[in-house]
Amino acid sequence: MPRDFPHDFPTEDSRPQAPAGGAPVGRIADLDPIEARAVRLLRLWCDAGTEAVAARLAPDLDPGPARAAARALDALARLCGTAGRRPLMRHAAECACLGADEAWFARLVGHGALADREEAMMIAMAFLRAEAAAEAAHLAEALGLGLRRAGISRRRLH
Repeated sequence: MPRDFPHDFPTEDSRPQAPAGGAPVGRIADLDPIEARAVRLLRLWCDAGTEAVAARLAPDLDPGPARAAARALDALARLCGTAGRRPLMRHAAECACLGADEAWFARLVGHGALADREEAMMIAMAFLRAEAAAEAAHLAEALGLGLRRAGISRRRLH
């Protein structure tokens, strides 16, 4: 179930509904390894911050690149908070579901990992204001390439 949203969403049939972006659209296990790691790191960042992300990446990267990837995630998540068209919804850290906004974030970082800036900018514009798209694509690339450097793309991490 999505976290960080009001518990009561009255509808015509009075059943609670997940807010936009929080509805499950898949499972993390079905994502590409870099995209799955990006979602898990986003959830960790929301719960514990940048240092926890850097510590999670440290076994796969030297401390400098781990901190750089963690800073890119921090900046990208903050950009989503300030330039998003609405709040970014996420699921709990241990949840196997993939929310709609998390799927968007995963695709953004996935295109960044391929250094596909045009696609990353197009994806970014679906959630962020237009003036933030280029910065989001740059940050997604920094994060995605950091995850590739860590060897994340060569193995499935659950």
